[in-house]
This record gives sequence, structure tokens and C-alpha cells, in this order.
Amino acid sequence: MKSLRISLSLCLLAALPVMAGNFNTIDQVRPRIGQRGTTVEVTISGDYLRGAEEIAFYRPGIRVLSIEPQGKPPENPLKWRPALKCKFEIAPDCPVGEHVFRVRTPWTLSMAATFNVTPLPVVDEVEGAKERGTKDNDSVASAMPVESGVSVYGLMDGRASGDRDVFRVPVKPGGRFTAEVDCVRISDFTHGHGEDSGFDLKMRVLDAAGKELAANDDNALHVQDPLVSFRVPETLPSPADGTPGSFVFVEVQRSTFTSYQAPYALHLGDFPRPLAAFPPGGPAGETVPVRWLGDPLGGFTSPVAMPRETGTFRHAGQSPTTMLLRSSAMPNVLEAAGEGGTRVDSLPAALNGIIGKADEVDRFRVLMKKGARYRVRVFAAALGSPLQPKLQIQAPAADGKPADPALVKFTAEKDERDVFGISAYGGGVLPEAIDPSVIWEAKTDGEHLISMADLGGGGSPLSVYRIEVEPTRDAIFTVLPNTLYWWEAPKWASLGIPRGDRWTVNLNLMPCQGNTFKGETEIVAEGLPKGVRLLPNRVPAGAGKWPIQFEADADATLASAVIALKVRPLDPAVQLESGSQQNLPFLNKPGGDAWKTVRLDRFMLAVLEKSPFSLEVAEPAAAIVRGGELAIPVRLIRRDGFNEQVGFQCDWKPAGIGGPPQLVFEPGQTESVLSLSADLSAPLGPVPLVVTANTKERGDQGWHGDGQIRVSSRILKLVVAEPFVELASQPDSVRRGERKKMTWTVKHKTPFSGAAPVRLVGLPKGVELHEPLPLITSGTKEIAFDIEATDDALIGTSNGLTCELAVSQAGQVIRQRSGRGILRTDPRP
Repeated sequence: MKSLRISLSLCLLAALPVMAGNFNTIDQVRPRIGQRGTTVEVTISGDYLRGAEEIAFYRPGIRVLSIEPQGKPPENPLKWRPALKCKFEIAPDCPVGEHVFRVRTPWTLSMAATFNVTPLPVVDEVEGAKERGTKDNDSVASAMPVESGVSVYGLMDGRASGDRDVFRVPVKPGGRFTAEVDCVRISDFTHGHGEDSGFDLKMRVLDAAGKELAANDDNALHVQDPLVSFRVPETLPSPADGTPGSFVFVEVQRSTFTSYQAPYALHLGDFPRPLAAFPPGGPAGETVPVRWLGDPLGGFTSPVAMPRETGTFRHAGQSPTTMLLRSSAMPNVLEAAGEGGTRVDSLPAALNGIIGKADEVDRFRVLMKKGARYRVRVFAAALGSPLQPKLQIQAPAADGKPADPALVKFTAEKDERDVFGISAYGGGVLPEAIDPSVIWEAKTDGEHLISMADLGGGGSPLSVYRIEVEPTRDAIFTVLPNTLYWWEAPKWASLGIPRGDRWTVNLNLMPCQGNTFKGETEIVAEGLPKGVRLLPNRVPAGAGKWPIQFEADADATLASAVIALKVRPLDPAVQLESGSQQNLPFLNKPGGDAWKTVRLDRFMLAVLEKSPFSLEVAEPAAAIVRGGELAIPVRLIRRDGFNEQVGFQCDWKPAGIGGPPQLVFEPGQTESVLSLSADLSAPLGPVPLVVTANTKERGDQGWHGDGQIRVSSRILKLVVAEPFVELASQPDSVRRGERKKMTWTVKHKTPFSGAAPVRLVGLPKGVELHEPLPLITSGTKEIAFDIEATDDALIGTSNGLTCELAVSQAGQVIRQRSGRGILRTDPRP
């Protein structure tokens, strides 16, 4: 890239201290775009990139030629936060658009970051230049000249007067001119406090006299990123400097002022810019003629090969940015003219139409069978359509009875759209939040009427929709855990596996809309690198989360791999679909919207260097009883002179099992104890337990934990059993100065050998318990505590008395609390 681009990256890096906080440990990737078929110098800045060995992309198209840390390490290398200077070789056939990557260091796998690819040559914005005699490009008179057919890489700076960038572009009178801005869509900012709407830009196109030819702020296709496409007037005024030719002037500025510096890409040319496609999808694996709508020179038709893999996909046509289409395992049905509606004789089917004018209603007469369950899902806003869909389903009358009231739906919860892992505003920040998706159970045979209209009564030639109607299916998606403000947190969600060791994550298991499957399953992995294993697991029926553990061989290759985790039923006769999801908001703030979400259908796993420590936890030889406590020894194995603090905790605790917050091995310490408790409702039987450990002096110690070295114990079996005994007492009283016996009855639940001492806890101030303590053996039916109320004893009733017994089993002491006693303290007579 040109030297100007390098200096632009350095300026942005220098601005980091005054920017709002970014909650991704990769703060910036500059530049944000590169042309395919070129090699681009890229600077990646952030925390915990020291020693970076690999930049791994989720899809092919970009090869990393070099990675060089910038600057010299400080005296303490653990505090070094170098930026990375890299070279990206972009293949000539690299898919245009967003490419997600992570950085692998010897010890960590970074949070996700992005880079974007354009098919057009990239030109850097020059704010002011001697050769054109201007100090800025803020007006028509000082506009920066650029050629048509380029992507300008620019920057909205933070000057108090507000930045405005103007570019002079040659055009053909009577021809098409298109300008598109990418700012929100190429943002690499995950969260900030105070940047306001720094990425929300608007655009105008002017002639040399300053007359506005076109303008846009927001639109249905690209939401906050503006675009214009229009037929150029046959005559245009000449530029004031007398430059021969026909020109337009493209002005880019913020919608609202903020001081935050926001990079953007401005794509300029005479390329087509359709705003909608009809039909907006087709049968998977087939080639479908698609008519492209909204281009200023008129619509046109071209064939589109639908991917064999079903779902929403990005289609790259002649424009530098993509459009969203659907590939579905069902035939297309196109709306037919006429008042009677379009007949649909069989399902599944995708119903496609356009609400072309105000108050128009499209109707489809769909044959359904009684008792059959169907998923009826709308795709409109999710594909960039301006339609606000209003879905209505009307059942026919049956057995001489009037039909039930119609179902009317015009929004969707994110789970109804099978979108998981992003909780920002309940998923209302997602475009498909206004696309309904319902489960419909036919109560009678016959024609059901499915209708589509615009909620506000509007309509336009671009108001395209698609309704996919198919029998419900069973599916469960695997989703990595997310955390505070719905971002990813490596300390819980990263799949970095140390050589010769293991790591455990708690995988969320999310059923699709309409799922009825509740059986036992196992998690299986696809695409694991050689030397890495996902250990066998068995997930109980209905579990919404389960721990899974990976192990890496001591000689496993240090590398990253893109994998999928899928749910497979233990019953081979059961049909269950599964897939992976990780949805990451990349632009949001308190009180604002996640305008952009990075959506991944696979996970990235990396083999890391051997950890300087490992964790050993012996499987408990004794059960933990309801209402009881169990102390589990934990051992830290230190290597190679490693003597730092290490924290450990239970990231996975079964339901009803409690434990302490993170405990710490101090320097030199190798032995500790983890104390667990079971409440009275803890599920009985064997349950998994796992302990994880992380460095305390390396990496973030807050919510995300990036940069830490982490290891896991093996997944242990913890058995939850009934209490040893149940103790009960009648309400009792004692006077000041009195010494007496307080009696409790004993009911045996779980046999144990030996004698267990029992202590009465919760006595009020001034009431003393005298030893020896009573003992419970297998034949004990009643115990009595020797208590005495002093003259300082509090007068009144105490309700919190309980008994604590200590049972020795398998070399461990298990403590159990049982019973609730009431003791009233009275004054002397």
C-alpha cells in the first residue's frame, strides 16, 4: 500500500488513548479494505498480540505472508503490547466482503477481528495536497479528484467543525452513476462509551454549481450506510477550474457530529446497483433466473447458481458489495395475478411476491393436512427489503363451524428466527426482528390462506418478500457462551488447547423453533486438526448447556483450524439437524444499537504451546449429600521455573451445587482445596464437575480474560446422594441461667459407617453449647445437645438453628447440615 496508508494507520494508532473504549482486544485493523488480486500491508493493534505466530481466517481467499511486531519490548516483556505489521495476499478470486480472522500467539487465540475485500482498485483519501493547491477536500472547490471505478479509503476525522469529504468523479452524461459507502459494515469497533453515532454517515452527489443530484442517509438495503445510483443528466456545468469533461461531486459526512474517527470505504463507478432481487432465492443446487430491481437504467435478469448448502448467502454480482439471497430445500412458487390468490398444491414451498403498491395484499391458498405442523418463516427485512411484513394465516371452516380467528404476526423473537448468542436488546437490533416466523398446526384438512401485506399499508416495486413453508423439523444448534453486554469472552468461549493438556468449555445447546426432540445426545466435532480430540460425552435429555473437553497431544502441530460442533442423538433412528453459531455484535453502546453483527457458522480452535502449569483434581471418592459439603483437593503442577499466581474455579457446576468464587494459588503454592456444597434440591446421581485455572499476572483479569494462559482439570464424576440423616426438633425454650438438653430426632437416609459428631449451629448470643458433642451412628434415633443460657443471652426467639454433622468417608470429611430448630430465650423467673 502507499505510504499515505501507513501514515493513516499510525495516526489512528496514536489516537487510541483518546478514543472510547473498545471491548475487543484487537482494537484496530488498518486499513479496513483491500482489493482482491493485490498484496496489502495491514497493521493490527490491540492487547495480548505478543509473539503472534498465525493470522487464521474463517474462509479462504487471503494468505498472510508476514507478521512483524512493531516497537521494542520493555524491560518486562509480559507488559509488551506490540502492534503487528502484516502483509495480506488477497487472491484474484477472493470473495468480496467481510473476512473474519483471529490471531494465534503461543499462548492465546484472540477475539475475532475483520478485514474487507473489494473488487475495485483502492485509492487513499488525501485531505489536502500541494499538487492540487488545497488544504482540505471539504468543498466542491477543493474536492479530491478520483477516477470512476475505484474504492476510496477515507477517514471521518474528529475536528470540532465537523469533517466533510468531497470527491470529483468523471461521469458519462446520460449514463449510470453509483456511489456506495461502507462504514458501519466495515467497522471493527465492538463497543464504546461516548463515540455516539460516529459510523453513521450520509452522502450527497452535487454538480459543479452545487446543485444536489442525489442524496441518501439510510436505506433498507444497507441500513445506516448510504448509497445512491441515478441516471446522470445529459448536461452538467463545468468545474470552476476549467477542467474539461463531465463531473459529479460526491460529499460524505456524518449524520450527527461526534469526535470519533471513523474509517470508511466509498465505492464509485457506473456499475449496476439493484436494490432488490426477485425471486429472492431458489432451490438449493439449482440455477434460477433472478430479476434485479431498482437500478436507475432499468431492471435486468441474470442466472444465479444457488449454493447446495441451504441458508442465507451473499451474492456478488456486478456491484462491489453483495446482496443477500436464500438457498432452500424447496421449490419456488411465484405470486400469480388475480383476486383469488395463488394456489399451492404441495409443501414444502417458498412463496415469493412483491407488495408493489399501497394497501396491496398477496394471498396464497395452501393445501395442508390436519395435525401437520409447519414452520412459516418470512424473509423480507432480513434480505434488505423495505417491506414491513404483516403475515396472516387463516384456517378454513370445518364441520359446519366458523373458522378460527386468523393468526396475525409482524415481529419475531430472535429465538424464533433460530438466531442465538446475541442478546442485545432481546435481538431487536437484528433486521429480521420484524420478519415473522411462526409454527402453524393445521386443525383441519383443506386450503389455508397465507396472506402478506405491509404493516403500515405501504408498498413499492422493491417490497420483495419470501415465505418459506415447510414441515417442522428437529434441530439443535451449538453456541459458545457469551457474557457481559453480549460480547465473546475468551476465558469462557475460546477454544485454545495447550499441547499435552486440555481445555473445557460449557457449550450452549439451543433448540430450533418447533423442535420437539428431548432425547439423550452427544457432541461431535468436525474438522479437528491432527492430534486434537474431543473427549466422549453424553448429554442428558433436555440439557440446555453441557461441558465438553478437548485434549491435544504433546506433539500436536501449533496451528488453528475451523471446526463445527454438532449434536447427534444417541438413538440412531432419530433424525436431528444440527449446526454451530457464534454471533458477535461489532458496533454498539449503552442505549444504542448493535448495527452490525458478525455471524459465524463455525468455530475456530487452536493448538497452543504447552502451559507452564497444569491442574490435577482427584475424582471424589465419596458422594456429596444434599445439604452437605465436600472438600476436594486440588494440585497445581508448576514447570520450567513458573512461579506466578494462578487462579482456579469451577466454571461448570451442576445444578444445585455451589462453590466459592475464584481461589488463588500464591507463588510457590501447589496444594489447595475446593469446597463444594449441595442444596436440598440438587439432582441425585452422577454429574460432571470440572475445575479450570488461569494466570493472574498475564492477561485481562476482568470479564473477558483475553491473554490468560488457561488449563482445565479432567471432567470428574461427582455423585449427589440423599442426606445421611434428617434431623428435627420441637420448638424449645431456655431461661437465663438455665442449663438443659435440647433434643433432636434422627431419621436415617444414606447409610454410613462409624460415628459422626454433630454440632448445633445458629445459637443466639449468650447461649453456649457444651461438649462433648453428641454422636450419630447407624442405630441412633435421637440426640441431645447440652446448652446453657448465660445472663447475657439475648431475650427472644431464634429461628435459625440447624445441625451440622461431619461424616468420614473414603478418607474425606463430608459435612451435612440438616433440620431447622426454634429456641426461645426467656428471662430469669
